[in-house]
Amino acid sequence: MLPQRILQVGELTSLIRADLEEDPLLQDVYVEAEIGTSTKSAAGHRYLTLTDCREGGAERASIRAVLFRGAGSALTFEPETGRRVIAHGRVSVYAARGEMQLYLDRLEPTGVGALALAFQQLVAKLEAEGLFRPERKRPIPFLPRRVAVVTSPRGAAVRDVIHVISRRCPITELVVVPTLVQGDGSVAELVAALALAALSGAELVLLVRGGGSLEDLQAFNTEEVARAVAGCPIPVMTGVGHETDTTVVDFVADRRAPTPSAAAELAVPDLEALRLDLAGRRLRLRRGAAARLLAESQRVGTLAGRLERMAPRVRVLAGRQDLDRSLARLEAAWSRLVERHADRLRARLRLLEARGPLPRIRRAEE
Repeated sequence: MLPQRILQVGELTSLIRADLEEDPLLQDVYVEAEIGTSTKSAAGHRYLTLTDCREGGAERASIRAVLFRGAGSALTFEPETGRRVIAHGRVSVYAARGEMQLYLDRLEPTGVGALALAFQQLVAKLEAEGLFRPERKRPIPFLPRRVAVVTSPRGAAVRDVIHVISRRCPITELVVVPTLVQGDGSVAELVAALALAALSGAELVLLVRGGGSLEDLQAFNTEEVARAVAGCPIPVMTGVGHETDTTVVDFVADRRAPTPSAAAELAVPDLEALRLDLAGRRLRLRRGAAARLLAESQRVGTLAGRLERMAPRVRVLAGRQDLDRSLARLEAAWSRLVERHADRLRARLRLLEARGPLPRIRRAEE
């Protein structure tokens, strides 16, 4: 028998979709599954394949799912292949292909909290970009003239920081940049507060808040705040939560302190201790300078004595004495030489007189 009506494919898929959408159970369904494939379109929509995550069985059922950009913007983790998730949405049919699929409005990981997973993934991403490298960390100024404190103006953290810095180093000027530290709008306010702190003329930024749960500290585990800390033109020190709390901004900051009070202590030196240290150094310097002056004075005296002995005046006097002695020796030698030559001349004269013609003339005359 011929059917009463021959349906077009589109009509058939529309009937199936209408039946599915009329079932209230299928319009509010939770599914535990493993992500088989995950792609993101240029428009920001995510297309997934969810696979049965039960162990055993040769075949594993799968279903296509789509998470549109609006709902996907609330994701706190990256849907990766192989990750187990709890998906919530409604079942319908994609009429163009006649495929049944899940239209998701929420996606949560299983086995680990979404916030913890988002933390791990963001840390891995920023570390791969080199934002945690030690060589990009800037030194904290030893004695900053002005410190900007980015925190909630009503929390205990700002009171602790003001008390510690005022006690340790009252000459340091504090500039409090108020901001939300948790809840809606806290991320945008933290980014804006960091930018404002960079324009305040401060030499150091303290990003602090008190302790809390992982959800309370979520603003400090966001990519926007982490990049704002990394891009701040002046050094940033964090003191977020308690000593056991670790946030993403702690890895990016130039230095991490375990608590807000510890950050304040690391930010400025103890002025009174500096004064005592300076007094001790001044005393040691004076003693050292006096000892050095005494040693140099003795050395100068020794050199002066040597110079006196080697002075040209002393050498001229000694030369005059030598010259006098040399002249006396020369005169004595000259007298002796003249006497010897006179004796020789007298002897020759006598010989000449004896052998000359005068005696013979006299004899001839006789």
